[in-house]
Amino acid sequence: MRGKLSRIVPFAVALICLAVAFLTVGCSTSKVRYRFVQAATTIQNNVDLQVDGKTVQSAVGYGQPGTYHSASSGSRKFDIFNTGTTTNPIVSESVKLGSGDTTLILQNTDTTATANVLSPYTDDNTAPTTGNAKLRIIHSSLNAGRVDVYVVPTGQSIAGFNPQISGLTFQQAPAPPNTYLSLSAASYDVIVTQAGTQNILNNLITNNYSLASGQIRTFVIIDSSFGGGPFQEIILNDLN
Repeated sequence: MRGKLSRIVPFAVALICLAVAFLTVGCSTSKVRYRFVQAATTIQNNVDLQVDGKTVQSAVGYGQPGTYHSASSGSRKFDIFNTGTTTNPIVSESVKLGSGDTTLILQNTDTTATANVLSPYTDDNTAPTTGNAKLRIIHSSLNAGRVDVYVVPTGQSIAGFNPQISGLTFQQAPAPPNTYLSLSAASYDVIVTQAGTQNILNNLITNNYSLASGQIRTFVIIDSSFGGGPFQEIILNDLN
């Protein structure tokens, strides 16, 4: 009996250790969220998005606001195809999804059809303090050049005021810790100008935009669908 026990105990210990190892590996990933925005003017058709070989969004149009989808954390394979096709992807990239949320924007870095990249932006959806809201600007317009951004109470002129965000360039969002503007809940005009001037860029003014307590929003500056102006702003609903 003692001999049998001496053989069984090590085997049982090995099984326990193996189970612990599997649990450790299984617990090393967690669910995170991502959202996708098509902002590449070189693509005139709608697109489908595959994640790890599975289609998760179909017929996504240019400038369409993205909503969050769930995925496991870690490196995920993102493939973007012309709608209805599954060969010759427009973009095929691996993106590491860390803890929290990520915004993925398809951008063209020049005017050639192959100059497309999938740019990730880390979202901070930590709730604002009571009575406040948060606002982020992402520059995704190839042709707008360097820009300044003013966020002022509705109806207030920007004359004599400094921009809250200065010299933002293509593919940039403000760097931490200033990625998000913290604003009192109220209505605002969001105005984008040529950097260093108060010349408002063609169509880049959003009037009377209401931010409620606890809300977080992202404004994405993009070209017109054919490139250049009139420029546009996509408004993404981050929180509440």
